[in-house]
Amino acid sequence: MSVRPATTADLPLLGPLEDTGDRQFTDLFGDLGWPAATPGEERAGVPGFLLVATDDETPGAPVVGFAHVLDLGGAWHLEQLSVDPDHQGRGHGTALLAAVDTEVAARGGGTLTLMTYAAVAWNGPFYARRGWAEVEPPARLAPMLAAEEREGLARHGRRIAMERR
Repeated sequence: MSVRPATTADLPLLGPLEDTGDRQFTDLFGDLGWPAATPGEERAGVPGFLLVATDDETPGAPVVGFAHVLDLGGAWHLEQLSVDPDHQGRGHGTALLAAVDTEVAARGGGTLTLMTYAAVAWNGPFYARRGWAEVEPPARLAPMLAAEEREGLARHGRRIAMERR
């Protein structure tokens, strides 16, 4: 498998990839009422970085996962980690997280946050097994908390902030 920075050609693939992953939440929670995924082009337009995962290093290998990390004025936030369900359980998510850590460190960061469901197996427990700890949401996450409230995410289960140094 390979993890690399997203290219312009990858951007149109990210929204549909996230939507595919979100179907797992539909299976778990029923009708979500969530908006469509943020297009990759929009993600690329905000401060931070995008990484993609493929099954191998062959040029043109299909993108099977991605990570979007926001730069919140020098604080780093994992806004989205998505892996195609057909490719889950093969280490793509873990590889993306390792690459995120490397990139954040290269940019001078030392702490990374995220927001997730506490009890969904591929959310809170997945991150906890990889060294993330639940924390009180820092003030810089207020815009994310407000967006989650507008979208009604908490109706499906407890939402938590997690951090890894």
